[in-house]
Amino acid sequence: MSRRIRVLEVVRPSLGGMKKHVQGLVQGLNRDRFEAFLAAPKDETCIQWAARQGVGYVFLEISDRTLSLSDATACLKLRKLIRAIQPDICHFHGFKAAAIGRVAVALCFFAQVTNCEVADALVDDAETASHEVSNAMVDRCPAADTQIAPRVVYTVHNSVLSRSGMHLSAANASAASPTTFYSSAFLGKMCLYAERALARFTHLVITVSKALHQEYSAISGLGPGKVRHIPNGIDLERFLEIRSPDSQHPVSTKRDMGCAAKTPVVGLVSRLIPHKGVKTFLLAIFSLGRMGFTPQVIIAGDGPFRDELEAFAAELGLGDQVRFLGFIEDMVSFYSALDVFVLSSFSEGMPLSVIEAMASGVPVVATRTGGVEEVVMPGAGRLVPPGDPESMAACIRDALLYPEESRIFADRARLHAGENFSLEEMIRKTEEVYEEVLACPGSKTYH
Repeated sequence: MSRRIRVLEVVRPSLGGMKKHVQGLVQGLNRDRFEAFLAAPKDETCIQWAARQGVGYVFLEISDRTLSLSDATACLKLRKLIRAIQPDICHFHGFKAAAIGRVAVALCFFAQVTNCEVADALVDDAETASHEVSNAMVDRCPAADTQIAPRVVYTVHNSVLSRSGMHLSAANASAASPTTFYSSAFLGKMCLYAERALARFTHLVITVSKALHQEYSAISGLGPGKVRHIPNGIDLERFLEIRSPDSQHPVSTKRDMGCAAKTPVVGLVSRLIPHKGVKTFLLAIFSLGRMGFTPQVIIAGDGPFRDELEAFAAELGLGDQVRFLGFIEDMVSFYSALDVFVLSSFSEGMPLSVIEAMASGVPVVATRTGGVEEVVMPGAGRLVPPGDPESMAACIRDALLYPEESRIFADRARLHAGENFSLEEMIRKTEEVYEEVLACPGSKTYH
């Protein structure tokens, strides 16, 4: 019997939807057909998860900054891992991992250096590998005349090409930190040039939304022939039961989340970074107060801008109204406690949090960006322009003020999510991409 197809999944630091996506994919792959390895930053919860799933976990530190001096080291480490693990497919998640990863694959294609120990000496790190991937495996360096050339699959979770349009409206520009404008037109162009240059080392691209599919199909060197659309999927069963006819009213879960039972709860799930628009959300809550609405507000998620956002909430006088909960494992209880869910991002691919909220039967208010309109169909939620806190506040107010209409919207959204965003379907289509990419012409070994 031939060995299983070996897939190396590579991801940068992530605490949000990308992490859920990758774990769901790896956990659901057909184990009779595929053998999965996960290369990711050192994370105790991920290590424990990988051990339970029987997945080879490899420590690979990739900076979450767009450009970092450590990128070269990460690239050399990844090249070494590819040579050691000898995957049939490298599946990179997100622009940063894909950029570093495709350079590493290119080095495997063309490196003719006979003394590979010179490069490997730079990356001999005792923590490079763990669990099923032993140090002995990582230290094995094939001869330079038989470079490993795996197939390359790249999932685009969000666009780094279109974030140059991120800006705040005049209503809240004065309240924004200069870091809000970190993603410039220049950076977007540089990312586009990188995608064009690395297209030759990309066999197939997966986009999680139709908007991303259109964007990446237009990139020279990729084109529609190299791009596939696979919507994000979630474990629907976990969330569909939250407001099913047999479920309990979410009063108890409100108490579990530390909220008063009789006061409306508005929630947001986000990595706490600028392009997620959390400042816009906080300004919307401030505007709600001026309208006479003071719901309890809970924010799930963490990130490097948490301290700044907590300080901003305090400046607005929202310190007692808004609670930052950090990373939450039990998202079912979180959604169950909500009366309204909000997504405030300036840029999104296809946000898992919106799909989860819809499947949970929670009325949704979201920014009209990226693939959000593909998820929140007309009559299934309320959409607002990115960076417009007044419009967001008005929609949150309406969601609370007209509960019957909100329930109709939420029921439609729940049905739509249940019919279109299953984790099983996402995994099945990704396995089809793996099979397709292995059928691409060309040899795996370059001499």
